[in-house]
Amino acid sequence: MTNTIAQRFENLISTLELDSNSFAKSIYANPMEIKKIINHKGKPSFDILTNILSKYPRVSAEWLLRGEGDIYRNKALEDYKGHLEELRYTIEIQKQLLDSYDFPTPVA
Repeated sequence: MTNTIAQRFENLISTLELDSNSFAKSIYANPMEIKKIINHKGKPSFDILTNILSKYPRVSAEWLLRGEGDIYRNKALEDYKGHLEELRYTIEIQKQLLDSYDFPTPVA
């Protein structure tokens, strides 16, 4: 579990594969504000927090604000949806294979 807001900001920026300047730009923040937060010299403003959650809607507010849960909200649901799509694709391929197969005519 990532305990401080500074650690959570570092983790989020790293997970998004951004540097702090690019991250700041993406959420319309001053890069110096982000660096202060990361260096434990400041706290994020309400605007910064809401801009993060607006720009990156998958980020969990619970994780960002309190450090609880996963970095992304509904991670289990997202995983489930991904598996569901894989199953749908597999079923569609199997239907196509069955449709293309030339079954022998049954003898009565």
